[in-house]
Amino acid sequence: MLSPELLGVKDARYDDFVLGNVLTERLPVILARAPHTAYVREHLDGVRRCRRTCEFFTFCQGGQASNKYFETGRFTTTETTYCRNAKQELVRALGEKMGV
Repeated sequence: MLSPELLGVKDARYDDFVLGNVLTERLPVILARAPHTAYVREHLDGVRRCRRTCEFFTFCQGGQASNKYFETGRFTTTETTYCRNAKQELVRALGEKMGV
């Protein structure tokens, strides 16, 4: 639901990231379930935390769910190594180049 990189990942805390089966359920039913699912709620909480605390939020919009999960084991993280290296440093370098 949040990231194709989570497909096939096993984690009992998050019901293996399975929200439903499009072969047996209508897609709107599955999508309606998403906001009530633990990992989606946690990801949205992480995005809200990023919005409140990170000066780079307008650029990355809260980061990548899979990076947060694979680096820290959770979705509420506000900063990852990927974020620092691929997003923040890019913005800083562009800002320096542009004299901002």
